[in-house]
Amino acid sequence: MKTRTMYLLTMLALSLGAIEPTSADSQTTLSAALEQALPSLASAQDYWSASKISLQLANERNRLNDTQAACEALAKSLDYYRMALAKETNTPRSEFGTGLGDDEGMREIRARFGCPGVTAYTTSVRLG
Repeated sequence: MKTRTMYLLTMLALSLGAIEPTSADSQTTLSAALEQALPSLASAQDYWSASKISLQLANERNRLNDTQAACEALAKSLDYYRMALAKETNTPRSEFGTGLGDDEGMREIRARFGCPGVTAYTTSVRLG
């Protein structure tokens, strides 16, 4: 992992550790901190970490009962995951599909978040 990426993840961990996760305000702050970390990870092409952070953001938004934002973060997480796979395997990203997927596993995950069907959410994640 690159030094910059490690630095960003350390900063994120320290800032998340300073947040009291029991109040609604702190959960909103946590969501904001997670969202702020994403552009740096994506620009560093650390798509695995960006996918994990996006999934954490989806979970936080789900806890705040913001279903649409949770589903958007979930879709972004899946896009970053596909980008990481494409980068790691040197395979065109289009080979890994688009949207929230329609296999059994993704249907179950969408149901947990209250997300609608396969094509309801698109993201603006760009290839690096």
